[in-house]
Amino acid sequence: MGKHFSDRLRCCSYPFGSDDDQPMVMEICVGINSNDELVVSVDFHDYNNPAYNCSTAAVVNGGDARRMARRHGVRFEELPRFVSDCMAQWRELVNPTFGQVVSCFKEITECLLDERCRFRVERSYGPCGFRCC
Repeated sequence: MGKHFSDRLRCCSYPFGSDDDQPMVMEICVGINSNDELVVSVDFHDYNNPAYNCSTAAVVNGGDARRMARRHGVRFEELPRFVSDCMAQWRELVNPTFGQVVSCFKEITECLLDERCRFRVERSYGPCGFRCC
């Protein structure tokens, strides 16, 4: 199994990512895991040295995610797209940096807290404890 949490998600939506013409890329993925929890992950891809691939994810309690979907009038399976659409202004940036991807991830987690969603942070690591954020 790979180091990217997004590889294990369904109903995925990708609200924002760094410049994809570079050999190292960070992208945010929002999806639903096998436990029916909403997951917002930041995946780091190093195409020259894949050992450094890693992820950081905010995993939202399933009940809280379902309540959020009901509050906003969307089906649970549509929640990843809803979160992604709420971050549309980030996609206007040209050649986004890693720092901007991390800032977008932070904004999403702050919105989840505003929605009273409980979440835990999970990480996968590269060599020597390398992590993406």
